[in-house]
Amino acid sequence: MTMNDLERSGIVATLVKDCRVREAFCGETMVQKSIFFLQELLKVPLGFDFQLYLHGPFSFELQRHLASMMADDMVAVRPTEDGATFEPGEQLGYLERHAAKTIAEHRNAVDFVVKNLAGRGVKQLRSLATALYFTVTQGDASIEGRATKIREVKPHLSADDARDAVEEVDRWRKDLAS
Repeated sequence: MTMNDLERSGIVATLVKDCRVREAFCGETMVQKSIFFLQELLKVPLGFDFQLYLHGPFSFELQRHLASMMADDMVAVRPTEDGATFEPGEQLGYLERHAAKTIAEHRNAVDFVVKNLAGRGVKQLRSLATALYFTVTQGDASIEGRATKIREVKPHLSADDARDAVEEVDRWRKDLAS
């Protein structure tokens, strides 16, 4: 069952908080790709609609949800020399109280994503998310087949980088399955 908006906001705000606790940059790319991983790799029922876009999987619905969260002071944006990073907003405590069960239920998934994605650069995040996209949509395609699909949409990416991204996603899938 898909989460309601308050539960979704609780997961997004928890992700932002955990990234910032690790002192990791948490821009929109980090949030977009992390939420995609939560949904598609870890099966967290956030229910955001993603499509393959110029820089990998992207959800315009999530973008609107983040804007709403900013308006409600659930997350804030702070400019840095590297760009704008999300920070927990003044209403984080409200979310932690009212979405506590959902946050607790998906704590391990959020921890996994933060551990494996926080601190990575935009280029890596995009490559990994695109690798997961083709892993999910191409079913039983080989590593080389998925790497080729990545290069079709990201021709600037080397064959080795595309293959490495697919192999890393496969390792995570295997680790999570065991």
